[in-house]
Amino acid sequence: MPILEHASSLPGLARLAALSCAALVGLLGGCATSPFSGSRATATDDLEFLDRALSGGSATREAMWRDTVAGGRGNQEAQLRLALLQSVPDHSGSDPAGAQRALRALLAQSPPPDIAAVARVRLDELRVRQDDLRASNQCVGEAQELRRRLAQVVNIERELDNHGH
Repeated sequence: MPILEHASSLPGLARLAALSCAALVGLLGGCATSPFSGSRATATDDLEFLDRALSGGSATREAMWRDTVAGGRGNQEAQLRLALLQSVPDHSGSDPAGAQRALRALLAQSPPPDIAAVARVRLDELRVRQDDLRASNQCVGEAQELRRRLAQVVNIERELDNHGH
């Protein structure tokens, strides 16, 4: 049976609070929308988009991925949303490592503060998740080593018992 993995290391309310903080950063900076485009989504829209992807099932994520890819990659908003979706598992475009590269590349373009805030929040969350996986893998390795040592001790005891000691 496959092990189901959370799309986010944060539980629902904590994730929403973190996402709201990122939106607040953009709003306090006076940059909730780009001054160059009246139709640009706000940071809140981007965060709601991410939350919908994280909360939805694989069918929802796949539909979001297809819609976003069909929309193109021409602007920073589209690049952000594609990277956000890449960072989420359970759909054909899932590529967490690619998402990290795309988010870093987007930040290197000096995007508007609201896009940058959302990108940073997701990058930070992905880093935390990666660190958690590394720590988990380290624990698994240590547990395997302890089992190996225990098996050696058991074998030594059996040999001693077999030789009458």
